Amino acid sequence: MFALQLSRTAQRALDKLPPNIARKIFTHLEELKRDPYRPRPLVDIAPVAGSENMYRLRVGKLRVEYEVDEKINIIKLLKIFSKKRKSDYR
Repeated sequence: MFALQLSRTAQRALDKLPPNIARKIFTHLEELKRDPYRPRPLVDIAPVAGSENMYRLRVGKLRVEYEVDEKINIIKLLKIFSKKRKSDYR
């Protein structure tokens, strides 16, 4: 099982979200800790193009961008943002 590590950017984004949305994200993150690679019902995961070990988790209209460090079993949450256009992943 993986541990979660939030970047300052991700923490600020979470703090700004309404409580019901933040709870929904945490529910998805708990599932992510079990297997951060494989998409399954309720957990829409996809690799970020052009980046090794980086993935995105879709939660409604929000995206959670994260990096997996298998050596120390940590999922580093990098960004939480609203997907508006393709360039949002840069």
